[in-house]
Amino acid sequence: MLNRRSSRASCRAHGESVRRARRPGTPAQRSTGGIPSTPVRVAHSVRAYRHDSATAAGSGAPSDMSERPPVTDWATDFDHLSEEWAAQGPEILADLRERCPVAQTERFYGAYLVTRHDDIVETARATDTFSNCITAVNTNHPDNIKLDLSPITLDPPEHGPVRRPLLPSFSPKATDELEPTVVAMAERLLDDMGDRKLVDGALDFAQLLPVEVMGHLFGVSAEMGPTFRQWVDGMLKEGQIDLDIARKASSEVQEFFASQLADREAMGDGAPDDLVTMVLNAEAEMPDGSTRPFGRKERIGALFVLMLGGIDTTWSTLGSMLFHLGSHPDDLERLVNEPELMPTAIEEFLRYYSPVTIARYITEDADIAGCPVSGGRRVLLSYPSANRDPDYFENPDELILDRQNNRHMAFGVGVHRCLGSNLARMELRVGLTAWLERYPNFELAVEPDEVKWSVGPIRGPRSVPIRILS
Repeated sequence: MLNRRSSRASCRAHGESVRRARRPGTPAQRSTGGIPSTPVRVAHSVRAYRHDSATAAGSGAPSDMSERPPVTDWATDFDHLSEEWAAQGPEILADLRERCPVAQTERFYGAYLVTRHDDIVETARATDTFSNCITAVNTNHPDNIKLDLSPITLDPPEHGPVRRPLLPSFSPKATDELEPTVVAMAERLLDDMGDRKLVDGALDFAQLLPVEVMGHLFGVSAEMGPTFRQWVDGMLKEGQIDLDIARKASSEVQEFFASQLADREAMGDGAPDDLVTMVLNAEAEMPDGSTRPFGRKERIGALFVLMLGGIDTTWSTLGSMLFHLGSHPDDLERLVNEPELMPTAIEEFLRYYSPVTIARYITEDADIAGCPVSGGRRVLLSYPSANRDPDYFENPDELILDRQNNRHMAFGVGVHRCLGSNLARMELRVGLTAWLERYPNFELAVEPDEVKWSVGPIRGPRSVPIRILS
């Protein structure tokens, strides 16, 4: 599926403008090789998004959502930072899987979007051609956002030696030992909601629990919670569009962890047993069997990534779970009455509401599923789309609480698969169990289509208004 490119002739989609060929009430005709259907004229010029080398060196792209025209065709002009994408992402991805599995856009200095399961797996594993040195597609030029955030921005063979020392802190054993603390946190957050009959499942609970957990793991005061949330929003949401917000948040996070590392170093043997101390003392395990201490950038990068990865993805999934159960009373009743379904239900929520779309940097001209992609651009790998691929999941657009053989991709694939998956699963299980024990009967306080979803690489409900019924 993935071959180095010999010519551009194999895929005309990346140079033509097309529109949806689907007629009302009829299925779209499946395309091959990523070639979409009937070409038409585009109402606006894509030249507005092309940049010469001088422009590309600066900020270049518009930073305000209102400055960008609406999408003309998701196959050739996709905009994953638009409100339409946030609201209708699953429907858009289903259409693209059918008619143009490798979409493209001239926005964001040119980018691609891979939507089918096999193509995503193969692209994610081809780290020589699709590098992890960039993990987001936003309004910044690729040359301006190559961050040193070990281990996530490293590729093999440099990646493994820095990742391996972090794994024991997120092992099943470590997660089991942490669970009673997380249970107590969840119970306290529910206590704080009091006897209110109208609550916000996202703002009052889902967005608080992972922040408290990560703060505990970092050994910092609970008072840092609002700041952590502000930083995460600044980098993964508002900062995807307004780059000044992202830069400010990123700088503050790095300064914070540099200060924390300095504090632990000054404590010597008296430093607390937390993630900051673990990273301070971590040693990279080299291929020849030798070890070396993490460098300063590796230490800060590791803590930076653990904070981002440990907060927004988990709160987005937990919020989605409450959204779903509040709008699907049959599923709510079944899960309350059959708590033994919780393990398979968690996996199904992860599949159905997968929050993460990750990016790769294309190091050289290549092909994905027969479609040419240009070196120097970025490509989005849609894990949510892979998890709805009908070639891999029966009835993929149905959430089935007891679904079997659910090998989803919510935690990624390949060498960069999420190292905190054990922790995330435990938090989701503990959080949802505590909620259902406290509130076995609730419903959305608004219509489902009134719930707004976040814009950016992590998709989750911004707010989940809930009415407690009993």
